[in-house]
Amino acid sequence: MITGMNGQDFTLLMRVEQWLYREARLLDDRRYDLWLELIDDKIRYRVPSRGCVRQGHVKDFSTWSVERELEVPDSLPLIDDDLTGLRDRIARLQTGMAWAETPPSISRRLVSNVMIMDVDEGGRLSVHSTLFLHKVRGDSRVIFTAERRDRLVPAGAGFRLQERYVVLDEVVLAADNLSLLF
Repeated sequence: MITGMNGQDFTLLMRVEQWLYREARLLDDRRYDLWLELIDDKIRYRVPSRGCVRQGHVKDFSTWSVERELEVPDSLPLIDDDLTGLRDRIARLQTGMAWAETPPSISRRLVSNVMIMDVDEGGRLSVHSTLFLHKVRGDSRVIFTAERRDRLVPAGAGFRLQERYVVLDEVVLAADNLSLLF
């Protein structure tokens, strides 16, 4: 994690935040065509299922982590897509035949608590952020909150999303579907 920010670190953080805000705006505006331009060819986009672990089953709280709730045996991820999977998901949304998005949901994403955790030798950034996603469709309203763990790679003056790992705060989802992108 970057600590003791200097001017260069602060500038990088501002660039990353602006990139994340632009990405959120594109998704809220349903500009999936432009959003796909922000995606790296090697994208891995995952939303794991989360298990509910009771305190009585925890032997040692000093070694506890959220990761243990995500490593539930025999669980399947909610989403695990590559670029082809994301393109297929978006193509389906744009057909007008996806019942979960006909009519389309209205969404608002708020991205905050952005932290650059690491920058590797190749300039790839490990970025954590908090997402608040409000979805309205008809008289249905759903709120998602999550931690996003992203890998951004430099691309021209900006970045491309190479990996997104979304840790939802819910064990049991209140939503009827996961038709939106996080």
